[in-house]
Amino acid sequence: MFMKTSDIELNTGERAIENAPRLTLRNGRSCIPQHYLQYTHSLASVEAIMSDVSFSDRYPIFVSKDAGTIILQIGIVGFDNYRAAVKQSGPKIVFGRKWRVEPNLPTSEIIQTAFLAIKKAREHEIRELFSLKLGGKKTTPFNNHHDLPLMARNADILETPTYPDISLEKSLRLIKFDGGVFELTDMEKLRNGLTALTLNFTPKLKGHHEEFSNAPIVLLLKSTAPNALYHALMTEMLALSNAYVDEHFRYRGFARFSRNNDVTAIAQLSADLRQNPEELLDNKACNFIKDFAAERYDTDITRVPQLTSSHYSKKLHDQLSAMKLSNFDMLLKAQNKS
Repeated sequence: MFMKTSDIELNTGERAIENAPRLTLRNGRSCIPQHYLQYTHSLASVEAIMSDVSFSDRYPIFVSKDAGTIILQIGIVGFDNYRAAVKQSGPKIVFGRKWRVEPNLPTSEIIQTAFLAIKKAREHEIRELFSLKLGGKKTTPFNNHHDLPLMARNADILETPTYPDISLEKSLRLIKFDGGVFELTDMEKLRNGLTALTLNFTPKLKGHHEEFSNAPIVLLLKSTAPNALYHALMTEMLALSNAYVDEHFRYRGFARFSRNNDVTAIAQLSADLRQNPEELLDNKACNFIKDFAAERYDTDITRVPQLTSSHYSKKLHDQLSAMKLSNFDMLLKAQNKS
């Protein structure tokens, strides 16, 4: 939903600061840059924003309220990662972590919150789908559900590899991704001591995981030990997943982080939008600059965490105080409100 401010479109939940400068872009259209807007987003305005976001039906974006706070959550539609699909009655939906959306968050940042939430939901899923066969058992060493406090207390048992001296080919045969397999198609020792590997991934089900199977996967390894291979492969799979989201996540049909957007053109637009308001306004400039500074400060103060009287809060206070931060008074002001 959009509102007209004369000839300028604003989203619901947006309002221009009084006397905000209007710019004419290189295509002749007028705008008020986002940093000259005030935001009072609601459940309805965030829902309206998300209705213009598209990615995949398998990752629906939910907007809700939790204890009065607006929340974004990503749903993930699919089969249980830890059971064979043939043994399940059908796909189900699970839900990712909750992402808080403040009412004064700029519209662009709300869109990018959904963008990041999708990336992290996919990362969680990818880590669970990467399996390693160990002693006849299927394990998922990269998943996010390991007991981290227990691991920290017993770090010594995590330093010795179970498979110290096996070949790359055998290392690859021990792993699968969602039942699909990796094949080594090329290996080359480089002059700088690195080893370049080229892998092909064949998914278990045709048409699945196109981001990994449509092109060879290339890895650069400092070592050909299994540990180096597995870490490099997971890193590359996450990078390929993120690149896939970059190209397919869209707002009103526009893929903000696509490689098709020219970096210098984005830089030029940013430069155009960041012109000095004193050069754009006449006698209204002083009042606007004062209002703009007040708005920025009022917004920033809402984002400062409130410290308590706990030992941990005192530790943070002392740590930040020692840094002699120029805006440390903002932290103290927020603390005094608590």
